[in-house]
Amino acid sequence: MLNDFIAGRYRVEQEVGRGGMGVVLRAYDTRLNRLVALKMLPSNTSHDSELCRRLAAEARAASALSHPGIATVYDFVDQGEGSFIVYEYVEGRTWRKELARARFTTEEILDASAQLADALVAAHSHGIVHRDLKPENIMSVPDDYSRGRVKILDFGLAKHLHAPLSLGEESATVSVATSPGLLVGTVNYMAPEQLEGQSVDARTDIYALGLVLYEMATGANPFLGRTPPSTIANILKQEAPSLRQHIPTAPAELDRILLKCLRKRPDERYQSARELLVDLRNLRRVPAESPSTSETPGTESSLLRRFFLLFGATPYRRWEITHLRMCLWSLFIGYLGWRFTLGTPERWGLILFFLELVCIVLLWVVLLLPLYMGAFDARRLPHHVRKMAPWIRWSTLALVAVTWTMAGALGASHSGLAALLALCGASGGFGVLWFKPAIDRAAFPKPH
Repeated sequence: MLNDFIAGRYRVEQEVGRGGMGVVLRAYDTRLNRLVALKMLPSNTSHDSELCRRLAAEARAASALSHPGIATVYDFVDQGEGSFIVYEYVEGRTWRKELARARFTTEEILDASAQLADALVAAHSHGIVHRDLKPENIMSVPDDYSRGRVKILDFGLAKHLHAPLSLGEESATVSVATSPGLLVGTVNYMAPEQLEGQSVDARTDIYALGLVLYEMATGANPFLGRTPPSTIANILKQEAPSLRQHIPTAPAELDRILLKCLRKRPDERYQSARELLVDLRNLRRVPAESPSTSETPGTESSLLRRFFLLFGATPYRRWEITHLRMCLWSLFIGYLGWRFTLGTPERWGLILFFLELVCIVLLWVVLLLPLYMGAFDARRLPHHVRKMAPWIRWSTLALVAVTWTMAGALGASHSGLAALLALCGASGGFGVLWFKPAIDRAAFPKPH
């Protein structure tokens, strides 16, 4: 089919996508000199009258929308079994590919979510519900200023609310005509009411958008099971865990917004995409207030508040500060070890100091590596913290053992330095065995 002409004007250049309900080709419009995307039925289903009807319905639904966040329909060429939709060609990557190759910052999540919510506002205002919103149907289009704009694609399962279907037609949209009972769309992103065969409306799209944004933030669909039936059971019964269980630094307001989108009952979600858009824009405009900085009305701040804030305002900040303090503690231990070599000129004194330096370097590596990962890959940080915890514990205890050996070697000859070495070693050992695990658990609680 490559280089073939379709309808006398579209020269096919490349197949860019294929699914059970459509094939998308990149083509060149020789009449208007522009790239376009042609969506048509696969050859093995082009005789299916139901799928032909849906293709025409998709063209009508998408052509009614004019929004920068929705792919534009240029034309619908009705050729019977060879009918196709002419879309604008969107250069970019689907969100499925974006999710596989990179993580998103909070600012990028808020920017993309506002664009998508605004696009849904436009669609819903025309009475059109997408019903199949998922990462594969969202395209990221890079521009000169950010990771890119986003566009919603594929209105193949869209429903026009202003023209309600009869009971029989509604059933047809829930199941494939050739396979009764098989759900149409992607089960992983269906709202509970879709899975139960109930009527859908704008709140169904809001659920799917919330789920896509949750995956964008955490890198995982919270309801995904090993099999489609287990996924369906999770969607119907389980609640999505708090966003902050995966990303402790995530704004509390973003967590609230996404969990509200994912409510099981439609009447507990946002009732319109416009309501969601308002909250997203407010969150972008006003930085989320830290729980530690907000005062309960009518209460007076504690006199010891500033003292305790030195240890970190949140569990995550306390975790970060603990790592930095352990680095400073090891530096002070190193200084005391250098002082030890001055008072112990024998060769074994230098050997002990060398061992101490090796322990310090190892401890710095295992302490700073999670901090680095937290800055650049926050989604997997809890996993890395639990993985590094034994290394931190044993490298600290090794440093404590060397420190106590130095203190014992000095004995009464340098009692002040020996006491400092013993005291610093004891504080490090006590901290890593008792305080550090508690701080890790508070900052990174295991999902229930």
